[in-house]
Amino acid sequence: MIKQNRHKINLLIVGAGEAGRLISGNIIKDSDSSLKVVGFIDDDSKKIGKKINGVPVLGKVEDLKKVVDDNNVKEILIAIPSGRGASIRNIVENSIELGIVYKILPRKSEVLLQDFDKDYIKYIRRVEPEDLLGGTISKSDQTEVEKYVQGKTILVTGAAGSIGSELSRQLSAYDPKKIIFYDWWENGMFELQNHLVKNYPKLDAEFIIGDIKDRKKINAVFACFKPDSVFHAAAYKHVPLMEINAVEAIKNNIFGTKNVAELSIKHGVKKFVMVSTDKAVNPTNIMGATKRAAEKITHIFGESQQHTVFCAVRFGNVINSNGSAIPIFEQQIEAGGPVTVTHPEMTRYFMTIPEAVHLILQAWVMGENNDLFVLDMGEPIKIYDLARLLIALRGYIPDEEIAIKFIGLRPGEKLYEEILVDDESTSSTRVEKIFKTKNYLDFNKLAFLTNLSLLDELSEEDELSTKEIKSMLKKMVSTYAPREDKYVCEVN
Repeated sequence: MIKQNRHKINLLIVGAGEAGRLISGNIIKDSDSSLKVVGFIDDDSKKIGKKINGVPVLGKVEDLKKVVDDNNVKEILIAIPSGRGASIRNIVENSIELGIVYKILPRKSEVLLQDFDKDYIKYIRRVEPEDLLGGTISKSDQTEVEKYVQGKTILVTGAAGSIGSELSRQLSAYDPKKIIFYDWWENGMFELQNHLVKNYPKLDAEFIIGDIKDRKKINAVFACFKPDSVFHAAAYKHVPLMEINAVEAIKNNIFGTKNVAELSIKHGVKKFVMVSTDKAVNPTNIMGATKRAAEKITHIFGESQQHTVFCAVRFGNVINSNGSAIPIFEQQIEAGGPVTVTHPEMTRYFMTIPEAVHLILQAWVMGENNDLFVLDMGEPIKIYDLARLLIALRGYIPDEEIAIKFIGLRPGEKLYEEILVDDESTSSTRVEKIFKTKNYLDFNKLAFLTNLSLLDELSEEDELSTKEIKSMLKKMVSTYAPREDKYVCEVN
C-alpha cells in the first residue's frame, strides 16, 4: 500500500500506453511537481503487473475502487487520447463514490497534432461533460466541408443560438464568399459578432437583427444578399415553455419556417438545410409537433419545384446548449444541490455541439432533394446516471454529499426520445454514422396544406386555445400524442 506523501498528491493514470508513459515520465522528472504517480490502470491484461517508468500497472478499470482505496489516490488522470465518451463514462462510473478529482488528456482532435505530441502536460485539464458524451469527427470530412463552403454566400437563421452560433463559427473558418447572420436575439448577436470579427477579420459578414416571422424583413435580406445556401436553425425549442405558449410555437416553428422556405425558392437559393430534432418523432409535445410539421413543409416545397434542394437534419440533445439539462445540473451542484431530475427512468441521446454542426454541414454537402439525415448516436443515457456522473466530476459523492431529487415529468415531456417514426427506414451514406431516410415523405399533402392554411388564419387572429392547437396539430401530424395538461389561464 502506498501512503500519501506529505507534499505530493497521489495520482493514478488510466491508460498505460504511449501517452501515459510520456506523462508519467514528465511528472517523475519534475521535482517541483505537486503530483506523485502511484500506478497505472489499463484493460490490456498483458500489461498488468508490468512497470512503466518504474511505476506498476495495478489493474483494470473494473478494479478502480480497490486500487484508489489501497493507494490513497486523490486524482485520476485519463490518458487515452483516442478515447470516446463511453470509455470515459465507464472510468468515472467505476469510481463514482470515491469523491476524487478527474483530469484528462484531451482527444487529439482538440489540439494541433504537432503541438500535442511535443508537450502533453500543458493540455491536461478537468474532465468536462463533453468528455463523457462526445464522439469523434473525421478530419477528412472536415476537408470536404471546407471545399464546399469556399466561394458561397450563406444565410444562417437563428445564428446566435447554441447550434446557430457554432454553425456560424465553423462556416466562418472555411473561407465563404459572404455570410449573413440573422437572429432576433440582440445580445447573442453582439457576442457572435465580437467573436467572429476578432477571429476572422477578413470575413465578409452581415449581422442582421430580425425575426423569421417578419416576412417583409427576411424577404429584404434575401433580395439584397441573394444567398446560395440557407441553414435554417431558428426555432423555439424549450418544451415546457412551448406547452404554455402554443401560438408562439406555431407562428415561429411552423410559419417562420414556411416564410424562409418559400423565400428560398423565390430568390433562387440552391440548397436549404433545416435543423430538426428527435422530438419531432412521435411527438408528445407542441414543440416536437411543430418541428415535425416544419419537416413536412420543407418536403412539400422540395417536391413542388426543381431548383432548390431541401433537406433536413435530426439529432438529439446537444451538450451545454442554452437552458439545457447539463448547465442547470452544474448550477445546482455549485449551489450545493439538490440536483433535480424529472424521472429515474428518463433517457436522452446526447452529442456535443460540434458533432451536431458536423452533421448539419455534412447534410449540406451530401444532401439531395428531400433527404432527411439522422445520426447514429449510440445508446441513450439515463438522465439520473448523467446527474450522478456530473456530481462525481465536481469531486462530490452522489446522493451523499449532493442529493438528487425527482420532481416528475414536466408538461409535454416523455421518458425517451426516438430518431425515426415506426415506418421510416434508413440507408447508409458515405459518411460513417450518418444515415438518411426518405420514408417520412408519405402523408396526405392536400389535407396537411388545408389544415396549415386554417391554422395560419386562426393563429393570426389569436383565436386558438392550447387545446384547439393540439387538436389541429394532431390532424397535421398523425403521430402526435399530446398529454392532457391543465392550465389556469392562457394569454396568446
